[in-house]
Amino acid sequence: MVDQVNEVRTARVAPWAYGWWVLVGALAGLGVAGLLTIGVVFLAVAVVLVIVGLRVPALRGSAALGAIGGLAAAPLYLAWLNRSGPGRVCTTSGVDTTCADQLSPWPFVAVAVVLVVVCVVLVRRSRTA
Repeated sequence: MVDQVNEVRTARVAPWAYGWWVLVGALAGLGVAGLLTIGVVFLAVAVVLVIVGLRVPALRGSAALGAIGGLAAAPLYLAWLNRSGPGRVCTTSGVDTTCADQLSPWPFVAVAVVLVVVCVVLVRRSRTA
């Protein structure tokens, strides 16, 4: 019985399985970030992918930890939107000038980096356990 458990733990996970779960995490994170617009669609697709991922044996296991890294897409997107901040930023196009207050992008980048590092550490630990 113990040998079977060790075989399951040391079995190699296909790289595409991690990609699957990274996509799930990215859709979930962007879905929450864009909840008032297209986020509901992103969340619905993420739920479908989770259901499929739980039903396909090759996608189960430590590959699901990739979803944590995928969540980094949302703070990175928010950092990109605030890339000219912090402060009031004005843009001119033709004859129209639009001004908006932007946040500092660095806290969003820091959150994204922490999510990716946590994901990598957990995946590496799951391979050695």
